[in-house]
Amino acid sequence: MPARDYANHPLVRSEFTGQMISTHSEEWRHECEVAYLLAMPLPKRNLFLDGVSGSTDRDERGIKGVRGEAAVAVLRSEIQRLSEIRQRG
Repeated sequence: MPARDYANHPLVRSEFTGQMISTHSEEWRHECEVAYLLAMPLPKRNLFLDGVSGSTDRDERGIKGVRGEAAVAVLRSEIQRLSEIRQRG
């Protein structure tokens, strides 16, 4: 797959790296997802991540039921990391 050219897309500063990244990049999509999850109240976030045990409904399975436990572990780690970055200011 050829490299994407983001030259004509808006750039924003990554909270994770401090570098400028395209708003059309996977890095930006990931940061937005993590920021969205961090903004959720903890009970809602846990349900969104872990889902309803045994459910076959895609919306109720949560991220764990769709992407797996490893993906949820990465997201939880990134949520914690972003929280710490924001606390440092």
